[in-house]
Amino acid sequence: MEEKNWEENHKIENCPGTDPEPQFVVSVPGKNGETKTFSVNRKKAMTLAGACAAVLVCLAGAAGFYGWQYHHSKVDKAAYQEYMAHKEEQEAKLQSLLDDNEKMLRDMSEIHTLETKLRRAVIQSSGDKEFTSNIDSIGAAEGVKSTDPAYSGKGGPGADISMLDVAAAQNRNLTAQIDRQKKNMHELLTVIEGRNNRLSILPDLWPTDGGVISSPYGARTGPINGGYDWHPGLDIAVDFGTPVYAAAMGTVETAGWNGGYGQYVRIRHGSGYESAYGHMSGIAVSAGQEVRKGEIIGFVGSTGYSTGPHLHFEVFVDGENVDPWYMLKKTN
Repeated sequence: MEEKNWEENHKIENCPGTDPEPQFVVSVPGKNGETKTFSVNRKKAMTLAGACAAVLVCLAGAAGFYGWQYHHSKVDKAAYQEYMAHKEEQEAKLQSLLDDNEKMLRDMSEIHTLETKLRRAVIQSSGDKEFTSNIDSIGAAEGVKSTDPAYSGKGGPGADISMLDVAAAQNRNLTAQIDRQKKNMHELLTVIEGRNNRLSILPDLWPTDGGVISSPYGARTGPINGGYDWHPGLDIAVDFGTPVYAAAMGTVETAGWNGGYGQYVRIRHGSGYESAYGHMSGIAVSAGQEVRKGEIIGFVGSTGYSTGPHLHFEVFVDGENVDPWYMLKKTN
């Protein structure tokens, strides 16, 4: 019913006249029952309809565009937030790396200080000028002292420098410092081991557990037949079966029975030094065997020309007998 009334009140009809172009009359009810009438020709009506359609299209396009923008702005915002979170995480990791580098630098400095103290302690206890010179020259380039810093740090305010570049530079310096420290410690160990080896070839270790010297080196009265006798070593009286130790490191030359010496071992230590052990009850090494200083080579006995349990101990320098006591008294 309402639709029928609207059609009656808004009737559109062609206006009569001489104009051949059709006219459209639009009646619009107004206030107080008055009716307003508008007359529009067909051309203008079509133009108006086209304009309205264009406006609608523009509005639809604008709505679509802003809808697309809104959707993608949400996506971009999420991506940006994810990027910022990732960036903050990376910056935290980078700062942690820089902190670790700083700690490593402090640790390397302490190691360098310990190395310097070790050098001084070894030098003070050595009493060997050549050894002291070798120790002090380790890792020291021309014009550089062994107590100098491992490397000279550099820096400044800089420009366009990222903390990642700083971390990379510190890592390069740390790597160089670690390599240098390893080289220095290896050289220091080599020098100390060399000196220890030289000391290890000196037959100055008391060759058994306890005991007393029952017959010294040199002229004496023969223990069996009396009369004059030259004794080329020391006799150390000690209980039967007591272990006998190598007085220095070296290679066993002889291990077996040797006439009046009974069960006998002779060791070549190097640099012209040798030592010999006689009258043993048993032998614990064989010819050609490498032995360490202090290693058990046999056991005290009374084999060969012997009046009772004891160890006969000799020392040779360049093939000649020397008094073993000169060696032993340095450390015993």
